[in-house]
Amino acid sequence: MKHKTWIWVFSIALFGSLLYFQSIWFEYTLDDELYAQRNRVTVKGLENWTELFKYGSMNFIDVGATNTGTYRPFTLLTFAVENELVGEFDPHISHAINVILYFGLLVVLGLLLADLAQKRNLPWWFAALVLVLFTVHPVHVEVVASAKSRDTLLSSLFAFSSILIWLKLQPRLKGVQWIPVILLYFLSLISKEESIPLLAFVGLVSYFFLGKKPLEAALSVLPFAGTAAVYLVIRGKVLDDASSSYDSYINSILYLADGSERIATNFYIYLQYIKLLFFPHPLSWDYSFSQLTIQDFSSLWVWISILFFGGLIWLAIRGFKEKSLMSFGLIFYFATFSIFANLVPALTIGSNMGERFLFVPSLAFAFLVVLILFQLGKKVALKKPFVFPLLVLIPVLAGFTWKTIDRTQVWENNYTITKNDIVSAPKSWRTHTFYAVNLSETAKDLKKENPDSAQTLFLEAKREYEIMVEILGPDMPVSQYLNNYAEVLINLGDSSQAFTVLEGYVKNKPKAFYPLFQLGRFYYDKGDIDQAEKYFLLALKAEKPELGPLYRNLGIIYNRKSEKEKAVVAFEKSLEYWDDPEIRRVLGFLYSELGQTQKASEYLLDEEEVNPDDLEFVRAVLKGNEEFLKGNFRAALSEYQKIEPLYDKVEGKTKFPSFYAVFGKSLLESGDTTSSKQYFLLAVNEMDTRDPVVYTNLGTIAFTKDKNFAEAERYYSKALELGAVDKFNAYSNVGMAQLAQRKEREAGETFEKALEYGNSRSVIINLYLINRSLGNQEKAARYQKLLSETN
Repeated sequence: MKHKTWIWVFSIALFGSLLYFQSIWFEYTLDDELYAQRNRVTVKGLENWTELFKYGSMNFIDVGATNTGTYRPFTLLTFAVENELVGEFDPHISHAINVILYFGLLVVLGLLLADLAQKRNLPWWFAALVLVLFTVHPVHVEVVASAKSRDTLLSSLFAFSSILIWLKLQPRLKGVQWIPVILLYFLSLISKEESIPLLAFVGLVSYFFLGKKPLEAALSVLPFAGTAAVYLVIRGKVLDDASSSYDSYINSILYLADGSERIATNFYIYLQYIKLLFFPHPLSWDYSFSQLTIQDFSSLWVWISILFFGGLIWLAIRGFKEKSLMSFGLIFYFATFSIFANLVPALTIGSNMGERFLFVPSLAFAFLVVLILFQLGKKVALKKPFVFPLLVLIPVLAGFTWKTIDRTQVWENNYTITKNDIVSAPKSWRTHTFYAVNLSETAKDLKKENPDSAQTLFLEAKREYEIMVEILGPDMPVSQYLNNYAEVLINLGDSSQAFTVLEGYVKNKPKAFYPLFQLGRFYYDKGDIDQAEKYFLLALKAEKPELGPLYRNLGIIYNRKSEKEKAVVAFEKSLEYWDDPEIRRVLGFLYSELGQTQKASEYLLDEEEVNPDDLEFVRAVLKGNEEFLKGNFRAALSEYQKIEPLYDKVEGKTKFPSFYAVFGKSLLESGDTTSSKQYFLLAVNEMDTRDPVVYTNLGTIAFTKDKNFAEAERYYSKALELGAVDKFNAYSNVGMAQLAQRKEREAGETFEKALEYGNSRSVIINLYLINRSLGNQEKAARYQKLLSETN
């Protein structure tokens, strides 16, 4: 390789990477965290790295995980390695890696272009101009500035490195020399599948640059095709059947088009891509419904596109036999773009359009533009043919460079990218929705320190959600965002409208999961546990329910209601769909309270406890509950006293919510009535307990110790309301409290209610005395007779 080649290649690559140097200081944006902070495997570094190769790449996200769609294990492995080396995810490191990868890719492309130019006797500056135009093109910003798009950079780097080595080793590769070629190409595939169309690039290079005949060129592709076939077989084995989560017009309007409309709409979109290649403004991270709309053959733009692409296809075919470089560039563009072309329904991807899809096709574009200028330059400036292309490209390169720098700034954080793109894509439901989500999250963070600023942001978020609803219409296929919309309305003090939003959607779509789920959450937050349970149970019967969080919430409700057996069943079901360590811990404490110490230990002591306070807390809970269930209340009390100073430190309210109740019971049974009342009240006021036993104990203390009979009646009645198991004693307690207040008539009715569930001599005596006092001789005689029968 000539020295000057290395100079211009590295100079351009360095310039290209410097364009994105500012992105190193950016935050994670949009989907970046799916590969980083919200990925349950990569956040653990290399602890479970083999999992990345066993399942689809969407299987590891913490919300809506699915083993379908993509298989990009190597990309995820690089994130796992990054986390392992750094200690925790740092967006600056992730962005720096992207910049380095872009530099490496530009070097590889420069060397590849230089070799290709040499084989066709093209001047070095031809390859240099192609690389420069590719380097500064603004459509690359999304790929380089988004940490998640490391998959595209890795796939391109490995694929073109493989092709470069293959080209260098021509005309004939020996057996062992294929190893780096095949290995690099396979790494490109398991980084991202979009390198599959580069099979065509290998064949094109063989035919147009190496002078091979068509059949020989096709045979040269076979080793790469075999590697791709192996990848596809592995991918097919790993992934489940395709999910339908993206098969909606909200992601691709082609799902609304049939027959001729589909063809017309595709041609319209293809023309939009060409427009972005020549004039990359405005740019957007999203082109969802209804930024692009369904087209038909009455559209002038559709016919312009048909004529334009028809002409390009004609040129490609015309020049193929003569091995025209124009034909090479056009076929190269069509081949690399084909994977995103939505040619037939079976190959429809979950997106209308994306600038990231032009990353590799833009190399073909750059090649074609420089080729046309080069050929014109030979005609208008024979002595110095580089002058014409350079004069034409200088303002273009300057404009593209400025646009790239300016567009990169937009990717600084979620706020900057979402705010900017509601202007560049004003008809997209997703741009407005994501901006609204970002506004509401920022407002919630500001709420305590600066309520006025938070209120302003909530109002702006509300306007954006209203635009979302207006764009999507009454069907609202993205009901999960109604939760965020409702939260915004609640923060603005409009709770009734928030419930109207969700309930209105449920009324139209009673099987929609998200509105039912969020209504359950809202009712739970309001303290209406019964309504929350009702909606969660309805959500179980909804379409495509997220069973992990749903059963978890039901478990929380049953735990609050002191229905511990039902809580255990719900939490166990949750674990079948969602392996959450917190659920496992809660289950451990529940099993402890149910007296299943061995089972509790499996959940609580099986994990490595890094915090000694946690370990002491767990051991005290297990021992205390064991003694409590045996009736050894003083021994239980001794253990519970160890828990009290740790309770807040280890977030005991979520782990052992019934602590105050059992502590109070232990104190009561140990003779410390005063202290027991204190802890029963903590169970009521701080934990909002729904345990009827707590209220029964408070009623007993109020009756026997405080002599506050009205309070005793209130507590006993609450125990009944919460479903006290022993209805006979519960009604008897209420009746005694009423009788102590001389509420004889009410007491008589309550004691009669008690007799429906059991019988005792004391209740009958009270009923006899009450009816005799009230002058009801008939009833008094009846109860006197019952008394004689019980002697």
